[in-house]
Amino acid sequence: MSPPAGRRKAADLGTYFFLSYAHSAPPQGAQADTDVWVGKFFADLTDEVTRQAKPVAGMRIGFFDQHIPLGADWKAALAEALGAAEVFVPLYSPGYFSRPWALGEQESFRARLAAAGPARLAAAGPARAAAGHLTPVLWIPFPPWETHPELDGALDLGRDVPEYAENGLRALCMLASYRTQYELLLSRLAGRVVHTAERRPLGPSRAPGLDEVTRPAPADPDFVVAVLAPTRDRLPADRDPAGYAASGRLWRPYGSRQELPAAEYAASTAERLGLSARTADFAQAAGLLDRRPAVLLVDPWIVTAPDALGTVEGLLHGLREWVVPLVVTDDDDAQDTARWATEVTELLHDAGLPQVKRACTMREFVDLMPALVTEARRQFLKHAPVVAFPPPEPVPSLRDVPPNPGPATLPDPASPPDDPATPRPHGETP
Repeated sequence: MSPPAGRRKAADLGTYFFLSYAHSAPPQGAQADTDVWVGKFFADLTDEVTRQAKPVAGMRIGFFDQHIPLGADWKAALAEALGAAEVFVPLYSPGYFSRPWALGEQESFRARLAAAGPARLAAAGPARAAAGHLTPVLWIPFPPWETHPELDGALDLGRDVPEYAENGLRALCMLASYRTQYELLLSRLAGRVVHTAERRPLGPSRAPGLDEVTRPAPADPDFVVAVLAPTRDRLPADRDPAGYAASGRLWRPYGSRQELPAAEYAASTAERLGLSARTADFAQAAGLLDRRPAVLLVDPWIVTAPDALGTVEGLLHGLREWVVPLVVTDDDDAQDTARWATEVTELLHDAGLPQVKRACTMREFVDLMPALVTEARRQFLKHAPVVAFPPPEPVPSLRDVPPNPGPATLPDPASPPDDPATPRPHGETP
């Protein structure tokens, strides 16, 4: 006997909704990702969907990226979650459409939806494509000069609630004075999610990875993650080789607890904040570090070789202000690195880097990274040399006009006068 329409067997279970948003750069002095209101909204929507839903036992209600385990491959985890989601809920903000990471999540879900059945895509254009399965929300209002066809679908959620279009759902979530409007829209959104997931389920299917749907990183990246760590063949005799590889940028300070090298996690953080990123061994990254903001991950064991101190000191000499160092250790490592961490920190101070952070656990590493990426970019914008504009052309002098100019040539009546270009307002920067 087949299951009732709109219901599925436990083996076919997925997730009611996937929440997508543009990550915010943390303010100066903050350590962790500061999208706290996204987390609050996610919890509220999860509770409301749970209240309205009648799921098969074991079906997950919601997913957003704070659910990804610390040591997981973030992009692979996102692709898996996108492949299980019935409804994609993007929180549209001015930053959303400038973040390749957020747009990649949306494009991955669209590609999965198209592969599941082109008939699911509405013919009314991108604003209404995949109606139901793609349910956008206006999170932060857009400036009047910035338009996107997708916004019309987001406004559909609350056309009868003027405060929504004026302030966005984030403000309604934050302010008690809008509690009635917030709860109305929350209930309405949850109802749409439940209706789609239970009445028109997609069922789990493959979603393309983010690297498959976003443009390749440019040859000249916005951000660099450099690694100063020994390679496996250059370790001191008493050092456990676990976590080391043929290249420093492949170093895994937390061993089997992390699926990817530490540099890849740092680069993914930069990409989530809208920056293209590249990882590199420190010795090969000198040219990039002179002209791009960077985080420098340092393994204290780099100074343990007999001739290493002078070499490391020479490498660190002349680092720019926008290279932000992080000394990475593991409290669970049986081999004590306190002495070497102190020594390498002093070398970094001597190289002119007064602020040297240290991560002793994987949690500290993950929590520090958004702030370090943001600080490196802030220092770059503050200290990087300004590109000079070409000198203006000299203003013509009336003295150069011929004494008896000929008759003025009338413009061709068939040719309209030149139309000066309309000034374009500046958009958000990453």
